Amino acid sequence: MLMEEMILSPCDGVLVTFRIQENLTQKRCNTFFKIRLKDDTILEIKKTYQGKISSVEVREGEEVVKGMVLAYVEEYALEI
Repeated sequence: MLMEEMILSPCDGVLVTFRIQENLTQKRCNTFFKIRLKDDTILEIKKTYQGKISSVEVREGEEVVKGMVLAYVEEYALEI
């Protein structure tokens, strides 16, 4: 069973880079995005998942705000 989850920006900043591809199925911990904050520090957004990226909603160089959807991930839910 697949469950869709949103990856949200935890802060305001500028998207420096992202290292994910749509429709790529993976099972691992991954750095999804890097955001440059106002003080020029870089925040890495990581996630451990098993499934695939269904869509990426942002582009490199784009300004992001806290709570903004960066991507959607379809994860395999464990059946109990």
